[in-house]
Amino acid sequence: MQLLRNRSYPRLVLYALVIALGIGLIVGASTSGAAFGTYTHSWEGTSELRSEAHTAGAETIVATDTTQYEDTQAEGTVGIAIATDEPYDPEDRERITDFVRRGGTLVIADDIGHTNQLLQEMGASTRIEGEPLRDEREYYRSPALPIATQTADHPYVSDSESFTLNYGTALAPNGADVLIQSSEYAYLDTNRNQQFDGDESLGARPVMTTEEIGEGQVVVISDSSSLINVMLERPGNRAFVEQLFAAHDRVLIDQSQATDLPALALAMLALRDSAVLQLLFVTGLIGAVAVLDQQPGWLQRLRDRFGRSGEVERLDVELQPTDLRAILEAQHPEWDANRRERVMKVVMNRRKKGDDDD
Repeated sequence: MQLLRNRSYPRLVLYALVIALGIGLIVGASTSGAAFGTYTHSWEGTSELRSEAHTAGAETIVATDTTQYEDTQAEGTVGIAIATDEPYDPEDRERITDFVRRGGTLVIADDIGHTNQLLQEMGASTRIEGEPLRDEREYYRSPALPIATQTADHPYVSDSESFTLNYGTALAPNGADVLIQSSEYAYLDTNRNQQFDGDESLGARPVMTTEEIGEGQVVVISDSSSLINVMLERPGNRAFVEQLFAAHDRVLIDQSQATDLPALALAMLALRDSAVLQLLFVTGLIGAVAVLDQQPGWLQRLRDRFGRSGEVERLDVELQPTDLRAILEAQHPEWDANRRERVMKVVMNRRKKGDDDD
């Protein structure tokens, strides 16, 4: 028994390493570590947005290019555009604006102001202030995470009693409808010294607005990280997303500004959007099946290799009959001598046949 363990242990380790490597490659190719990434499952990602869309029964579209705004039916679709380090190019802004004017809903989450030009070009009045919003009274964990407690009577926020920002800013609505605003103790930290100064003023600050643009509408949130995974743990934030997605048939998650989408995700998205790639993929599968079909006995060989029937065959080919007999006696003491001899003969015959083939 000890001899069998010693001889099988390295092979088991090899199998374990191969399996672990395969799992690692699949996970690595299908996930990302980028902030705001929809394939990032850690706290700073937005993978929960895809989960919420699935729960709501909405079709989920991951847009790696703004051309997908053009290819998607605008009416009944909500686009989620989270501001990144770079603003949209003119062509991108034109496509997104056209999407809204055709009847789409666009949610912009931005605390820097990179989307102010996009808002201006599409004819929206809301602007992102840019300075950090703090609240020394109503906050979650620190004043830099203010809790906006004043919500309007609107379908998107009717179930949200609050909304939590994560180092966000405030909005200048300029006539747009305010959906959520902070408490009256909030202030814009204009000099960014993380404290309230004499030249700064307390007051309720808008943090979410909405307005109609053409046939569609735009919703602006004053925090790019308000919809990341960790912030959706806040009840009001999740309630907003749930109501927003429930009101639409499709959810378009804008990843056009992302630079490191995982390889497997990119491959699946490309396959989904390309009839040519789908044809090539199916052709490859058919070819693989045809090749295997021309290799008679391959399935049985796999069974013999990895199945229980091949247990004795996996022993080292250098074992002598006396060694095999000892192993069988240790492994199967319940067998009588005749049965062990029969099994041993089968193994020896198969080994001899394999040597002859060589």
